[in-house]
Order: sequence, then C-alpha cells, then structure tokens
Amino acid sequence: MISVIVCREDNNIRAIYANGHAGYGKSGEDIICSAVSTLLFTAANALEDICGYDGESFFRISNEGKDDVNLRITVPDQGDDETKNRAQVIMRTCELGLIGIARDYNEGKKRYVEIIHSRTPEV
Repeated sequence: MISVIVCREDNNIRAIYANGHAGYGKSGEDIICSAVSTLLFTAANALEDICGYDGESFFRISNEGKDDVNLRITVPDQGDDETKNRAQVIMRTCELGLIGIARDYNEGKKRYVEIIHSRTPEV
C-alpha cells in the first residue's frame, strides 16, 4: 500500500509524503502507482514552473526498494502572497487527486492508497 501523509500548518499544506507500493498490478504495470507518481511529479513541476521554486530545495525522491515509491514535496516558505497562494492551489489540487484515487480504487479490505492528514509538519 502507498501511504500518503498530507501535513498542514494552520490551513496551509506544508508537505506531502508518499511511501510504498500499491500492489494493484504487476511491477511496471501498476496504474495506481503510476497515478500517484504522476500527481506528485506534476505538483513538483508546477511549483517550479508556476511558482518559480527551485526543485532541488523542495522535492526529494528515493528508491528504497525496487517497486516502492518514496517522494517528498515540502512547500518552501518564500515568495509573495500571490506565489504562496498559487503553491497552495497546486498542493490542494494534488491532495484532491490523491483522495480521488484512494476513493475510487480502495475496495473493501483491499487498500492500495492510504491518506493520512497531519497537523504537525514532519521534516
């Protein structure tokens, strides 16, 4: 299962972490892993392109296992109010996509994506 932690400070999303493997399909053919990765990479690219953030400072990816995803997006606390608002729209959109995947694909006892909301940012 992929565990996604959405960390908030007040009403703002400060970070999204994803770790694990969905196990929905064979390695390389798992549409849930692909969808989660696509959402997170798109959010990271949008934070770079739209907000002007440096990807090296907020985006981390590592492979702990052959199939596991381990991604972290930490929203930089920089820029003017408009930039920060855009960053929040990007992160909230990513969160909604992740929630939608969990809602549409988790079936009874078969859980592929778990969304955890946290009020304490983890570093």
